[in-house]
Amino acid sequence: MPKILQTATALLALILPCSAASNPTLTTLYSFTDLADGGFPEAGLVLGAGGSLFGTTSTSGTGWGSVFKLTPSQTGGWTEQTLYTFTGGADGGIPHSDLIIGKNNVLYGTTEIGGAHGYGTVFQVAPSNGTWTEKVLYSFAGGADGANPEAGVTLLSSNGVLYGTTYNGGTAGMGTVFEVIPSVNGWSEKVLYNFKGGSDGANPVADLTLSSTGALYGTTYQGGSVTITNSPPSCTTTTPCVYTNWGVVFQVSPQGGGVWTETVLYTFTGGSDGGSPESALIIGPNGVLYGSTFWGGTPTPCSVGGYPQGCGTIYQLAPPQGGGTTWTQTVLHTFTGSSPDGAHPYLNLALNSTSGALFGTTFAGGANVDVCAPEAYDGCGSIFSVKPPKTPGGSWTKSNIIVFPGTPGAGSPNGLILKTGGTMYGTTVVGGGAGGFGTVYQLTQ
Repeated sequence: MPKILQTATALLALILPCSAASNPTLTTLYSFTDLADGGFPEAGLVLGAGGSLFGTTSTSGTGWGSVFKLTPSQTGGWTEQTLYTFTGGADGGIPHSDLIIGKNNVLYGTTEIGGAHGYGTVFQVAPSNGTWTEKVLYSFAGGADGANPEAGVTLLSSNGVLYGTTYNGGTAGMGTVFEVIPSVNGWSEKVLYNFKGGSDGANPVADLTLSSTGALYGTTYQGGSVTITNSPPSCTTTTPCVYTNWGVVFQVSPQGGGVWTETVLYTFTGGSDGGSPESALIIGPNGVLYGSTFWGGTPTPCSVGGYPQGCGTIYQLAPPQGGGTTWTQTVLHTFTGSSPDGAHPYLNLALNSTSGALFGTTFAGGANVDVCAPEAYDGCGSIFSVKPPKTPGGSWTKSNIIVFPGTPGAGSPNGLILKTGGTMYGTTVVGGGAGGFGTVYQLTQ
């Protein structure tokens, strides 16, 4: 049965952006209980008709996750409805991905495990006469077809084809790019690219981005190899420095006849340019790509968590100019981890197409508290903006919008979506008023 949230809990906005005319307000719309409603959402949300929000949780009362819907009421409250609870069997289990909405309000997503072979699924949850029904579209077998998808799927609306990635599997065991194709006889899967774990990348975890030309853009969390000579501060010797396993930005393009090819657009070094990207790419004006890295940015250890790498970056990747072939990477902001800056930008960014500003979340950092992930990170994260310069060639400006205070509020946000008018929605992995099993939040400015 749906649960009615009688009163929403407003949290203190700890940091006020310089350009704000009024205090931003962070509101908890729903706190998960990890019972029938699920718990620990590890992905962002998608906005549906009428302002409804859809998402997934990675656990539930059955232990295998759920698909949920939050519906706003005219009185200001929100109604939570669990649309489907995974059993961990043939239907799948432990969804880490966000959802996408197709025709007739059908929801599409992935599960990391379960299915007919135990290596994950691509599924749909469809409405019918007031109820919702789950259907597995494809079960990964763990071999050449891929295994354990971490990311969600991207929909080509013209023909209903779904594109996605698997973290494992493929011919080299390093993950794949795949498509799942509908037909009158059901759905079929085809691998478009097998990651080899070398210079081409390995183990993608972020959603793919579909361009207007039909090309797919994405990132890998690991893999990649680049050689640099005498490039301070990361390489100060005449002997070439080789950087490996910090991930890549890639493009997979159709070449005709069902053949797709992969092109590496940029290889991360784990230094000032960042490393280990976990966010989907955004295609901006003039084909510029925007994204974030979870690690890297500074040559010194991140002050949060005691890890040897930096605290992450926000970057842009500009396409070649003048007939060249080299994409140019520029770091727009480097996170320091020092309060209140935040640390480790996590999952998807949002772009205001009018102003060009980017919005995102950090998993940790912000406030000097140790209550959200004390075994690994300090701080409960933040919501931030990175705004373009007023004049060409200037620096981008990063500002905190709010810092998550932690208990009794929420913490460790994982991406956000931006609604027309500036309102933002997202989920937090932990926190909330029902045992700390995560929340759905709203930010108004």
